[in-house]
Amino acid sequence: MTALQVLNTKGAARRLGCSETWVHKLVAKGALKAYAYDDEGVLVEYRNDTKRQGQGFYFLVSDVDTYRPAVQRRPRGSKNKLQVQAPNPPTT
Repeated sequence: MTALQVLNTKGAARRLGCSETWVHKLVAKGALKAYAYDDEGVLVEYRNDTKRQGQGFYFLVSDVDTYRPAVQRRPRGSKNKLQVQAPNPPTT
């Protein structure tokens, strides 16, 4: 039996640099493949047609690493940095 590296929602969010809510939105859109445990305790691919509130999502590391958004967004916190302006030259 081979071992797979699996991340939970929090780990996937950290790896992608986004929030856990955003990871759930990516799963709902179908942009990111998620897995969940079924009644027998086997990890199976999550389908949007089966709603189970409180069900934890798990992600393969390879799926998370291959996900690339269509548009590159600025990193978190980049808009909070102070903009340093050069002093105005003296007028004569």
